[in-house]
Amino acid sequence: MQYYYIKALIIRSRHAQLNFASPINQTVVHQNKSVYSKGSPRFLRSILSLLVFLILPVTSQADDGSILIEQRKDYLAAKKALRAGQLTKFKKTAETLKDYPLYPYLRYDYLKRRLWKVKKEEIIEFLKLYNDLPMANDLRKSWLNLLVKRRHWQTFIEHYTPQSDKTLQCHHLTARIKQQQEAYLLEDIRTIWLSGESLPPQCDAAFKLLYKSELLTDELVWQRIRLAMENGQTGLTTYLSRKLTSDKRIWAQRWLNMRANPTKRTSNVTFEDEPEAREILLYGIKRLTRQNINRALQRWPIIKPAYSFNDAELADVDYGLAIRAAQKKHKLAKTLLGNLSVDRVDEKAWNLRLRTILPEKDWATLVEWTEGQPAVEKIRLRWFYWRARALEELVRTDEAMPIYEWLAKERDYYGFLAADRINATYQMNYHPLPEDLDEWQNLSTLATFQRARELYYIGSHYSARREWHHGLKQLTSYQKQIAAQIAANWGWHDRAILTLAKAELYDDVITRFPMPFNAAMEKFSKMRKLDIAWLYALTRAESAFIEDVRSPAGALGLMQVMPATGKHTAKNIGLRNYNTKQLLQSDKNIRIGSAYLKQMYGSFNNNMVLATAAYNAGPTNVKRWLPKKDCEEAEIWIEQIPFTETRKYVRRILFFASVYNWRLQQHIVPVKQRVSMVQPHKQIKAGQSCPQN
Repeated sequence: MQYYYIKALIIRSRHAQLNFASPINQTVVHQNKSVYSKGSPRFLRSILSLLVFLILPVTSQADDGSILIEQRKDYLAAKKALRAGQLTKFKKTAETLKDYPLYPYLRYDYLKRRLWKVKKEEIIEFLKLYNDLPMANDLRKSWLNLLVKRRHWQTFIEHYTPQSDKTLQCHHLTARIKQQQEAYLLEDIRTIWLSGESLPPQCDAAFKLLYKSELLTDELVWQRIRLAMENGQTGLTTYLSRKLTSDKRIWAQRWLNMRANPTKRTSNVTFEDEPEAREILLYGIKRLTRQNINRALQRWPIIKPAYSFNDAELADVDYGLAIRAAQKKHKLAKTLLGNLSVDRVDEKAWNLRLRTILPEKDWATLVEWTEGQPAVEKIRLRWFYWRARALEELVRTDEAMPIYEWLAKERDYYGFLAADRINATYQMNYHPLPEDLDEWQNLSTLATFQRARELYYIGSHYSARREWHHGLKQLTSYQKQIAAQIAANWGWHDRAILTLAKAELYDDVITRFPMPFNAAMEKFSKMRKLDIAWLYALTRAESAFIEDVRSPAGALGLMQVMPATGKHTAKNIGLRNYNTKQLLQSDKNIRIGSAYLKQMYGSFNNNMVLATAAYNAGPTNVKRWLPKKDCEEAEIWIEQIPFTETRKYVRRILFFASVYNWRLQQHIVPVKQRVSMVQPHKQIKAGQSCPQN
């Protein structure tokens, strides 16, 4: 009855206007009146978001959510009591929270801390009731290891589930041996044994059975040797070679010799034309290609006709030679790249083709290289943009124009570049996600999403993200669309962005390009005299608006500022009492990140392309990449950036900035106006400008 009342309110709201703010952080989700007008799907979803508390059972229909607020306080108090060892207080408080979404987390914490002394029935019950928890398997793994120590093999088998941990996999084999459960045992042992890495000693007992069986053949051993060599595990190869028969063992030694010195072992080859010989020679040529491209190019024409390599093997070597030659700027690079068949031109090869051909402005060759369709979808727009540019440069405008017109309909960096070439309006192709209140209701009441929301609300962001990601695994593509709407209306923008990416749906531009932290963005873009659309674009690319994100390299927060950069920049702008943890606070991070971006902007003569590249890869690298003599067209320079990450990053920021112009209801600045000609370093130092394109 409650749900239908909510639907009635929503239907009635088509005749009313509301201002919606996220219940999480009070951030206005959208400011575009044209898509947030009365009766629009997005307007209706805003209302539903405000009413979502009524859907959650834990509120007991309390109008002000006071019960939920008290439960959150009690939950945090219970966790604190458990950490302090106050079990009586913990149990008393936890007992009152059985209908709270995060109650399973309290049970998990309690069982994990006392695993060695609780009854197995408690653990079994937990795993049965809360198997959908992201950390349920963490508890299971800990318990399985405890069962191994206690030699409770039958219980181990009964509650074992497939694990990625090799030690646990082998404990499972041991348990089955102990309990004489032999069905498919040898086949399962063989599957685990076939690894390119050394396996833990817990596997030894099971492997002894394999070594005594008829399953251990030269072919099986050679298969694992292949995995070991691909993984660089020479010690494992030496060990495995002892299990080969004598006539096969010599090939293992030859392979090890080839790895140690491919220059010597690919010279004057006298191997008979056997499968092992061909495999070793292919390995040697590929390794030599990485070490010495000149010698590899000399040796391959001699080895190639002497052995019966198949077409795929020949194409694989030719691809490797072309790639390495291009990376080393070898004089034969263009020829080798041009010899690749269309089906072998993947993203890496296409990157190197452009890096090789564009500095020469060999437009005729570029037209030749872009005949037909690309083999991979990922390079399709890029492929046709540069084909059109080459045709235009060759004054084949009648052929270039239809390609530009087609590309200009795409919401993409290359679509925007194409639109600039023909002075067309950028197409945002905005299509809102479907309005499905029934599915919204269903997903909102799923335990995993209730837990995610509560975790996010109380500030346990890592656990909240983990819970959300875990929940997505169970959803269809359509359900992910609805889940993205729910996250966006909670103000949880990074999950909305991620969820749409998981569903491979990109046309709800408003959900994909939110505008949180608007006050700080406006404040510091004005203070630094930076384009706010650029600032939003960079932040969206850096963190997807995850305030507390930490990168593997150590960058922190919304604008992914490195600690050393943060410290230096904070000092430059006079930020007192600074400490690194402040980078995880939105206001401080944007204050420091925008100052550093402004510094890069000034350092590179107010060139947005160079400043963006420097923000990602560092100013030293960008200076090395600058043209040596003459100014260069920005879009050509971007394609030559050696770092794949930075090359994609710069293109993404330019694209995002135009989208954010649209989101901010500003005039959309064309990419061609954002990109200045790229100058040699001496001109930048002198403050000189290039002629504009």
